[in-house]
Amino acid sequence: MRGTVLKIGRQLIIDEGLSSVQARRIATQAGCAVGSIYNVFQDLDHLIIALNMATLSELGRSLKSAHELNRHAPTLPRLMALAEAYFQFAAHNKKLWRAIFEHHLPEGVKAPLEYREDQDRLFALVEDCLTDDLPDVTQRRSAARALFASVHGIVSLALDRKLGDFDQVETHRQIEFLVSSAARGLRAG
Repeated sequence: MRGTVLKIGRQLIIDEGLSSVQARRIATQAGCAVGSIYNVFQDLDHLIIALNMATLSELGRSLKSAHELNRHAPTLPRLMALAEAYFQFAAHNKKLWRAIFEHHLPEGVKAPLEYREDQDRLFALVEDCLTDDLPDVTQRRSAARALFASVHGIVSLALDRKLGDFDQVETHRQIEFLVSSAARGLRAG
């Protein structure tokens, strides 16, 4: 049942976006009662978290591959490989990628520990690229999140066409400018 619900939910996101993930709609497609879904998932938020965890896992495989291919390169090519892998994943999986950032838990409710650990593992890839330039763990952690937020902002604005028509080459240039500026700053610092 869990696999069926997740498969249907994923397809709904791909076809129509996160707002289409509704328990009644999934139950109809799965041929079960709505209550059956809530026997597997505590509530709709937990179902969406499970769907987003699957997307984070896919993104993680893409980022880990880029990380491994550039493991022994200097900081800039390592960071660029991660940024480019992130951009390509988002561009080819727009609705799944957006669902990660569109879903909001109610005020005061934390995401499950497993979800936060998945996110931390992805940040750790960026942190690893910064080890030679930032020996301080706290500073490296903060820098990795700042770099992610910056690249994410460029990708998000580009894919949402908030700054004009989507131009893949121009988006790549902006990412390269940001990442190379950060790498130069790290070397100078």
